[in-house]
Amino acid sequence: MNIIRADIYRMLRGKAMYITFFVLFIFSVITTSSMHAGQVGITFYMPDALAELTTEEPEIAVVHTGVTGITMLRMAAMPMENFVFFLLPVIVAVAGAIFSHGTVKNDLARGMSRTKLYLLKLLLATLVSVKMMLTYFIFCFVLATILGGFGGPVPPGHWLGLAQLFFMQLLLMLSFVGVGIFLAFVTKSVAAINGGYIAFAFVPMFILTIVIGLNADLIWLLDFEMLTNIKLAARIPYLETREILRLVGLGAFIFIGTTIGGITLFRRSEIK
Repeated sequence: MNIIRADIYRMLRGKAMYITFFVLFIFSVITTSSMHAGQVGITFYMPDALAELTTEEPEIAVVHTGVTGITMLRMAAMPMENFVFFLLPVIVAVAGAIFSHGTVKNDLARGMSRTKLYLLKLLLATLVSVKMMLTYFIFCFVLATILGGFGGPVPPGHWLGLAQLFFMQLLLMLSFVGVGIFLAFVTKSVAAINGGYIAFAFVPMFILTIVIGLNADLIWLLDFEMLTNIKLAARIPYLETREILRLVGLGAFIFIGTTIGGITLFRRSEIK
């Protein structure tokens, strides 16, 4: 608890987290304002029988639909693949700092085991990441309510579906947290954390784009690309059971795998 209090105090004293939350707010504003513009739907009013007998142009109705607070809670999940950017400063602040500042030696000297220290930092990074996700959805909800109203009454099953969507995307986000903490404890370098994290997020998509461009039959490889899966999780009410199980399995595999691997390597490494 003392280490957790010290970490929280250090993050509150620094500027990085405040800047991150401010940029998160700007991201929420951009997301909400872009979706609040609504959709322009063009509806043609002409029965098929009349269409065969006349050459007149069909009547066209332009329908404009704004976004309310209730609908925004679901729509805010659509660009969540961009949210992985906001997890990187959290990982650096929670785990990277103990190596760049050398405080890891103090923690271990007090009798804290390496396994417990690793899990402690993973837990703290997870809690901060959950708070950031909730903050993002709250920002979008409040802004959309101001612009378009609350949007009640709430449709049946809305909150249950929203909870499923949130936890599914959270699980996939935690896989990125697991990778970041792994990089922190294995490389012990902030530069390596940044480089490795960005590579994990974007290199697979870059490679798959080239590979699929050469052979379209390999498009199934996108089933294992994390940013694509985060975006897919926003459509959870429409996904098949096998797709949901694949998302859960992929996120859990990366999170558990990086945790076990990170602890194993950290316990064998030398602290300089």
